[in-house]
Amino acid sequence: MRKTHLLILFTLFNLLTISATTWAQEVPTPELFLTPIFQVNYGDATADKPQSKSWTINQEQWLIVADEDGPKLWKKEGQRWTSQREVNRAWENLPSKADVLNKGDEVHVVLVEACDLNVVKMVYSPGTKQYKHQWNAILPVPAECHSIETATLTQDSNNSYWVAADMNEKIMVWYSADGEDWSEPFPLADDINPDDISLIVSLEDQISVIWSNQDTQSINERIHYDEDAPQVWSELRVVQQGDSNADDHLNATVFENGEMVLVTKNSVDQIGSPQFVLRIRDRLGEWTNIPFENLTAEHSPSRPIINHVESGQIFEIHAVKNRVTNRYHISVNEVKKKNGGWEFKELVQLKTEINGKNGDATSSKASFKPEEAKLIFFSDELGNVYSFDIDHIIKK
Repeated sequence: MRKTHLLILFTLFNLLTISATTWAQEVPTPELFLTPIFQVNYGDATADKPQSKSWTINQEQWLIVADEDGPKLWKKEGQRWTSQREVNRAWENLPSKADVLNKGDEVHVVLVEACDLNVVKMVYSPGTKQYKHQWNAILPVPAECHSIETATLTQDSNNSYWVAADMNEKIMVWYSADGEDWSEPFPLADDINPDDISLIVSLEDQISVIWSNQDTQSINERIHYDEDAPQVWSELRVVQQGDSNADDHLNATVFENGEMVLVTKNSVDQIGSPQFVLRIRDRLGEWTNIPFENLTAEHSPSRPIINHVESGQIFEIHAVKNRVTNRYHISVNEVKKKNGGWEFKELVQLKTEINGKNGDATSSKASFKPEEAKLIFFSDELGNVYSFDIDHIIKK
């Protein structure tokens, strides 16, 4: 009799354990429906890859988005976002797509559209808690230019400024000692696909330019050491080549120890195969490539970005199209090193009420500070702009 009771108890325990495990595996990712923080007259206002459009100063959050008559600066004041009219008047009719570099009280922004490249400078006043527009510099663009999709900006350890952009199936860089007077562009690559783009990143005593080349199925890099003349760059370094691993989706974050994490999309586009690659560059310039995020019959992931908290937490964010309903959401994921590999855990799905596209996630070029808001942004094709603070999830 006792053995029978023990057998029953053991069976019940196993059933409960199996049920609990099954339940834990089937718990869906939390969903959150967002309302716009504001609207502009420009669809997909947070585009374009791989630009960073937000920053924090003195616990204040700032954002630049595109609009029909030029870029617009916005500030979060309490629970509202307010358009900064004085700066925005100074930016009327400038190129709309912005990449932001903030350092102390100064902000430099590269603005791009068609074959037009500008860099503007703003200075923050702690007294008024406002930015004041200082100047606008026009970068020299050759007359034969027929297309520039996007551009990014950085600063090296000598406080010199650099812009990288795709132009006419080439990867071009511009240089400035002060951010206002710019060199003629010079090419780092002249064989890219018309759909390819680049990203420029500041590392320890060097500048890295990374780009996709879908014709050669490769992700590539060239390095400029800060001690060298501006036109002196390393030979081509191939991060990875073959297996359709290149597409025009690039975004990076640099750790405090000098390592860089790059997230890219590939062109595999096969059900059950990873669409993204996490690429880790150590301080010696060696790369490790980790594929992740499968394409499924229902979900198509795209346009990944990545950022981290100075304490070490890594977050990857991307858009997802439901291939059945044609609805979109933004997937927020935590990336952890675990058991010698990498774990990608979806924390929340951000949704909106519109039926059209939601995407073009963006964040800050700088890492998140533990004590500050960790804002990400995205937009829809109707000009609505949305915001989410990752702290709402990680501090629960």
